[in-house]
Amino acid sequence: MFEKFLHQTPFFRFVVPFILGILIQINFPVNSFLIFIILSIFFTFTLLFSVLKLNINYLLNKVQGIFIFIFLILSGIQLVSITQHNKFSFSKDEQTFIATIVEQPKETENSVKVILKLNSLKDSVNWFTNSSQIICYFQKDTNALKLNYGDQVLAKAYINEVTSNGNPYEFNYKKYLKYKEIYYQTYIKSDSYKIIAHEKGGKIFQYSHKAQQVLLNIYKSRNISGDEFAVLSALTLGYKNELTPELKESFSASGAMHILAVSGLHVGIIFIILCKILFFLQRNKYGKIIQSVIIIIVLFFYAFLTGLSDSVFRATIMFTFVCMGRMFDRQINIYNTISASAFLLLIINPYSIMNVGFQLSYAAVISIVFFQPKIYSLINFKHKIPDYIWQLITVAIAAQIGTFPITIHYFNQFPLYFILSNIIIIPIAIIVIYGAILLFAFSFSEFLSAYISKGLYYVTLLLNNNVNFIEQLPFSKIENILIDGNEVIILLFLVLFMSFFMITKRYHFLKASVWILIGCISYNIVMNYKISQNTVFVVHNIKGLTAINMINGNNSCFLCDSDVDIATDNIAYSVSPLWRKQKIKKINPYEPNTSDKYFTSFTFGDKKILHLKNNNILSFRSLTKIKINYIILSENTDINISELISYFEFDNIIFDSSNSFYKIRNWKKECDNFDIKFHNVAENGAFVRYL
Repeated sequence: MFEKFLHQTPFFRFVVPFILGILIQINFPVNSFLIFIILSIFFTFTLLFSVLKLNINYLLNKVQGIFIFIFLILSGIQLVSITQHNKFSFSKDEQTFIATIVEQPKETENSVKVILKLNSLKDSVNWFTNSSQIICYFQKDTNALKLNYGDQVLAKAYINEVTSNGNPYEFNYKKYLKYKEIYYQTYIKSDSYKIIAHEKGGKIFQYSHKAQQVLLNIYKSRNISGDEFAVLSALTLGYKNELTPELKESFSASGAMHILAVSGLHVGIIFIILCKILFFLQRNKYGKIIQSVIIIIVLFFYAFLTGLSDSVFRATIMFTFVCMGRMFDRQINIYNTISASAFLLLIINPYSIMNVGFQLSYAAVISIVFFQPKIYSLINFKHKIPDYIWQLITVAIAAQIGTFPITIHYFNQFPLYFILSNIIIIPIAIIVIYGAILLFAFSFSEFLSAYISKGLYYVTLLLNNNVNFIEQLPFSKIENILIDGNEVIILLFLVLFMSFFMITKRYHFLKASVWILIGCISYNIVMNYKISQNTVFVVHNIKGLTAINMINGNNSCFLCDSDVDIATDNIAYSVSPLWRKQKIKKINPYEPNTSDKYFTSFTFGDKKILHLKNNNILSFRSLTKIKINYIILSENTDINISELISYFEFDNIIFDSSNSFYKIRNWKKECDNFDIKFHNVAENGAFVRYL
């Protein structure tokens, strides 16, 4: 049976080794030229087998399959390798450049954030073409707030590589941008740029943003505002700039976050609406072709209105394959359709595989397609309403089976009322989408649009109130669930082997599932034991602050600036992931074992650590040098490295994030002169040592 499945899904057989090759190159980069040579050899042999088509026996047929499998792995490796070579190295000098805004600007607290695509860059003499993308923060003022997609600017600024804070288990922003092929960032002051042209972005995206703004203005002109506008614009048009952190948390905690992410659910609703409206075209062959063409055009137009976001584009490609199968009266194998859409999207951008939305989208769809019919068949309802509710429940359960390992890994929480959310919120969301379509269709009529918009507002208000209600229920979510990448893979294999068992009814798959479950539990026990034995010393990278963490098992001794609350966002964001991972039960106050008017020192594990944040050390006198492992310099303490050498014998100097760039630059020069090891936290990331 499994062999029959593979025979019916050729794209599944293509996409699996292709994904494997992409993941190999992302995680374990290999020489691209060597891969090119090997790829050429395998391509030649694969082509030879395919073209000759001799009466090959079973063994040679298997060899051909192996060659194709390896060829696809190598193709995935080579595709990522080509993408990785697109990175351009900028000099450390100030750069003069012309660039275009390629993403709708987003206002932040102190700046306006955009993505710039460079058009040209000037060296000391000439201009040359450069197409790198960079994250840019414009100094916030009235001019910056007027920036739009497609504006072209002439600017002068330093372009720096995006760095990772390096704090243990903190979200890695550098890696996140790398998968978007963005490696650099810049800050542009108000007097360092000028707009030299408008509407210079890609024409399709430019028109897409304009169309989206027109529809958003329809909402605004009908006095839809506040949280209702934020949710309505996100749910129907994929515009998320108005969503507050509180709104996002409410939807996440209630298990309804997928409602706000315009994706397969929304495209599926549009697809079903169109199939029902155009049902009369299915009566003959040409009618089916016309119906399918209309549906494809409308779906791409909807993707166009939502800003051509990745999630909508994925779903549109998937439903396009479904329509093409219907168009030619082909029997549609949904697994082949899913695999074909994934294969195409990965060819366009191999880094899509690392996108959380991509992973969740395909895991959810595959899981729903496979598990939902089997769960649904367990209970039969004669009446439509209970049957409809049961359908929603089975879809919710099926989606969670496939996505829960990924969701827990990335978001460290699990919504317990996801079934209730789907029963209540999805029907309301469908009504909202219908209402939005009606509002746009009748926006030309003040009379009709006034009534439709009022109804749409109250339905959206009802949606928000239900989300808040579910979030406020006791035990709405389980928080601080931590599983690493290995556990995600183990759990996905568990789901996979259970699926194989359900397909084939072969008990060795069930036995394998049991052993995988035992392995997962054993792995968790071992990792928890290792964590309980950890002794970790960390100087965290938190801009402008001193933050020293000393962890022994489940206890932490934490040192921070005296006037800072450790519950503040930036402290919690940077430090709490490590505390959660270590299952910290108690945070102890910092108590140095040596503190006098000259310096403060403490011992952690077998390491002696000196912390200096003033220049009292200059009055210290000692007959012999004091042996120290690490010296931490904080708050721009007025001391030279040469003076430290005269007082102490040490292994390493650490410059924490409370020091200025210029102070650290001088210290680094001194360390280089004296051949002294140093670690600059702001530049190299957090200083982490497992003792």
